Amino acid sequence: MSFRSGCLKPALFGCLGVTLLIAIILGVGAVMAVNGVQNEQVADTELAPGSGEAVDPAHLVALAHRPGRVELVLGQGEFIVQPGVPGSGVRVKARFDQSAHELLDTLEVLPDSTWVYRVEYRQTISGLESLLRAVFGGNQESRVEVHLPPDVPIDLVLDVKQGGGEAELGGLWLRDATITYGQGGFELAVSDPLHEPMNRLAIAGSMGGFEVTRLGNASPRYLEIDCNMGGGEVDLSGQWLNDAGIDLKVRMGGMAVLVPAEVTVNGAAVQGDPPQLRATDPEVALPTLNISVDQSMGEVVIERR
Repeated sequence: MSFRSGCLKPALFGCLGVTLLIAIILGVGAVMAVNGVQNEQVADTELAPGSGEAVDPAHLVALAHRPGRVELVLGQGEFIVQPGVPGSGVRVKARFDQSAHELLDTLEVLPDSTWVYRVEYRQTISGLESLLRAVFGGNQESRVEVHLPPDVPIDLVLDVKQGGGEAELGGLWLRDATITYGQGGFELAVSDPLHEPMNRLAIAGSMGGFEVTRLGNASPRYLEIDCNMGGGEVDLSGQWLNDAGIDLKVRMGGMAVLVPAEVTVNGAAVQGDPPQLRATDPEVALPTLNISVDQSMGEVVIERR
C-alpha cells in the first residue's frame, strides 16, 4: 500500500498556522507588556462614601447613624478588611498600578435613609499581559484595605476572586454577612465579640483554601459554610451567646471543625465526645450548636477543642 504524498499537508500547514498564531499572540503580548512596564502608574488611592460624587449633606449624616450595606467585589490582588475608627465611616485605602487595575465605588441612599456602598477592584488588562509584565520586571503591587465602621449596623457582602483575602471582623456591628472566595486563599477572624450576635453568616468558596477563627464571638444564629474543591479549617471557639443552626457542606475537599467545651453539639458526631452530654446539669444552660453535614467526595471532621 502506498500513501498519497499530499495527505499530510493540510495537517502540517494547520500545525504551522497554530504555531504561528501562538507566536504572534506572545509577541504582541510581550510588546504590550514592555510598554505597560514603561508606563506604570503606581499610586495610592483613598475612597469614602460620597467622596467622589455630589452627595446631599443630609445623606452623609444618614451614613453615620443609619444601617447600611457594604458590598466589596475584589479581584486579582491582596485584600484586607478590618474595623476602622468609630465615627469615621467606611474607608478604603489602596495602592496599585492604575494602568493595570481600577478601583470604583458607588453610593446609593435609599428612601428610608439606609444606604448601599459598593466598592469594586478589578484588573483591566488580560491575564497574559499581567503575567508577561511580571516576567519583564513590572511592579506587582496590588493591595486594597477596607476599614469598616464599628459603631454603625451594617450588612456585609464580600466577594474575593483570584487573590488573597484577610478579614478581621472583631468588634463590628454586623447583622448579616455573605463571603465568597475563589481561586485563592481566605482568612477570617473574629477576635473580639461583636456589638451584638449576628443573624446569619455564610461562607462559600471554590478552588482555594480558607481558615476561620473565633467564630463564636460572632455568635451567628445561622452559619453556612460551603467548601468546593479545596480545604478549610473552622474554629468555633469564642463567646457564644445563643443557640445556632450550622450547615457544613464539602465537595471534593476536606474541612476540619473545632468546637469549644462550652457548647453542646447536636446532629453531628464529635470526635472524642462520649455519647452523653459533657456537662451534667450545668447551672447555666450551654449554647447548643445544631450541626448538619453534607459531604461528597470529601470529609468533615468535627473535634472538641
